Amino acid sequence: MADSTVTRTVVVTDPVGLHARTAVGIAEVVRRSQSTVTLIKDERRAAGTDVLQMLALYVPPGQSVRLEADGPDAAAVLDALESVFAGDFGDPAQEIA
Repeated sequence: MADSTVTRTVVVTDPVGLHARTAVGIAEVVRRSQSTVTLIKDERRAAGTDVLQMLALYVPPGQSVRLEADGPDAAAVLDALESVFAGDFGDPAQEIA
């Protein structure tokens, strides 16, 4: 199966913006996938597995972030990340499938 790149834009709904807890949740989801994920804010990029890079994007509430996933489960990992950005933390390390 060929890898594919999928891109989505999400809005940060958390009242404190993209913060450490959210970044850790994102990294946990991405680490369980087979895809490479990049967060993009303006022209700055952060690896989806690097909490400090994500925090350095400084994304306040109400702002959008572009998610780019490249790999065999790109759509599934972005589906899971949309849930994280929506504040549905339940288990941020949910399975990607």
